[in-house]
Amino acid sequence: MREDGKTIALLYHATGVGKTITAATDAKAVGGRTLFLVNALKLASQAKDTFAKVWPEATLGEYTGSQKDVSQTVIFATVQSISKDLAKFSPTDFDYLIVDECHHAAANTYQKIFTYFHPKFILGLTATPERSDGEDMLELFQNVAHKMDLKTAVERGILVPIRCVRVKTNIDLTDVRINGIKYNSQDLESKLFIPERNQLTVDTYLKYVNGKKTVIFCASVDHAAEIAKLLRDNGVKAEAVSGRDRVEIRDKILKDYATGSTNVLCACDLLNEGWDSPHTTVLFMARPTMSKTIYMQQLGRGTRRCPGKDDLLVIDFVDNANMFNMPYSLHRVLDTSKYQPMAYVLAPENKRKLDQDMLFKGEKPEAWLDVPIDVDDYEIIDLFNWQNSVKDMISQIEFVRMVDVQSETVDRYIKDGKIKPDLSVPFGDKRMFHYFREESVRNIAKQYGWDLITPQNMADKFMKFIETMDMSFSYKPVLLKAIYEYMDSNGRVALPDVVDYFIDFYEDRKAHGMIAEKPNSIYQKGGYTKKDVEKNILSNPFKRFEDMRFLMRCKDVETVEVNPIIFRKLTRKD
Repeated sequence: MREDGKTIALLYHATGVGKTITAATDAKAVGGRTLFLVNALKLASQAKDTFAKVWPEATLGEYTGSQKDVSQTVIFATVQSISKDLAKFSPTDFDYLIVDECHHAAANTYQKIFTYFHPKFILGLTATPERSDGEDMLELFQNVAHKMDLKTAVERGILVPIRCVRVKTNIDLTDVRINGIKYNSQDLESKLFIPERNQLTVDTYLKYVNGKKTVIFCASVDHAAEIAKLLRDNGVKAEAVSGRDRVEIRDKILKDYATGSTNVLCACDLLNEGWDSPHTTVLFMARPTMSKTIYMQQLGRGTRRCPGKDDLLVIDFVDNANMFNMPYSLHRVLDTSKYQPMAYVLAPENKRKLDQDMLFKGEKPEAWLDVPIDVDDYEIIDLFNWQNSVKDMISQIEFVRMVDVQSETVDRYIKDGKIKPDLSVPFGDKRMFHYFREESVRNIAKQYGWDLITPQNMADKFMKFIETMDMSFSYKPVLLKAIYEYMDSNGRVALPDVVDYFIDFYEDRKAHGMIAEKPNSIYQKGGYTKKDVEKNILSNPFKRFEDMRFLMRCKDVETVEVNPIIFRKLTRKD
């Protein structure tokens, strides 16, 4: 691939296949200085251990909150730490940039690092086929160096086969609010944190897998603690683990699980990434999620091989939901509709056939002998997924950014029936998310005389917008003046600097006897805080610029910036 002039690629391997070993082997072959980016401290030390085995000749260092190595052959850096200290490095310091868990790489902190460094090659590592926002990873990494998904890895015997039991509950999720592909945490916990469902979780463990090494993924830290307590009350060696625990306590809990002192771990999100436990044979999916990425991450905690481990059993807790807020399950992520309790969902063909032959004879496979299920049970799973339906469509937010009208106008036109979305997805009782085909957006823009904003005309639209905007009692000119005053060579400015500029500007007007703003403005009334000013900036002048994609905000490092497409085209005269 490098011989063909490619400078960036994606390595997509299912959890347990060996992404880090592959990356370390390639980095050793290249031989240059390497920067290995991680999004969590524990991942840095794990990757460092792997590199030490594969490339013992290399010197290894870490760039984290507490350790600031800069001169070693390979630097393992947390994104949070190195993104703040880029000036301590030269853009050409590294020949090879490796991005672990690269489904996070769309975040602005990552983009800031990518923009700063100029390596000869960038390799993204991921076990999940999609970004957390549902977009294709190839938008970022362009080429696939190698792909081995979960299905392929299991069928080749690299990962263990997977069986499944679906446990239906009487919990109704239909009115749980969702934001994009995420349930409202308070709504979800109020539905799940009830004695009947918690007891069902415990009873399922005692009935099906008592004594087996099990991880139970829960909806919250409190939910995990309650399940662990109920299990202990029933004589099960169980512990809850969370980010609230002190490091030494958390490490002891994980060590006890690894050594066998604990049989069951109850966790929320802590174990999703960067934790390996090959001896785990059972996973309880007791936390509903609409994120395929999260489900696949959790599934990966149990797919590794281990001596004496024949397969992984996934127990999906199936709550009632509507077609638009249906959580993922094993069958839905693998797109397989046929369900039979304890049957293989993924397995090498010879093992699957052996199971099916026994079922055809009305016999239980050996793995089922102690499990109280009926071999004749059978179900077809509804695989409808609205996320797939809208994958190639344009959301209302994107629609607004494509046309030179305000979001409020589009909202009103939809409400009044002047604009008809191609698909509307209900989110809770009153909220709807609207989606449009690209052709529909173009037709609507033409119908109402709205100009489409494109990369080609964006800079011109930006300048025209500035030239024609109302300058009296408007926050927009002040925002632009603040950006002009403080922006760096990339058109980026720290949000706190913008806040300070607003305060200085309006207080100076008042000090000179001028009216600061309109009577109901916080600057005219006084008594405001910096947080009030920040909220005012982001909700009023900034939002209009953001709607039209003229300005962008990076929440991770609290900056705002002129869209790079515009900034590159601006002249000194502009």
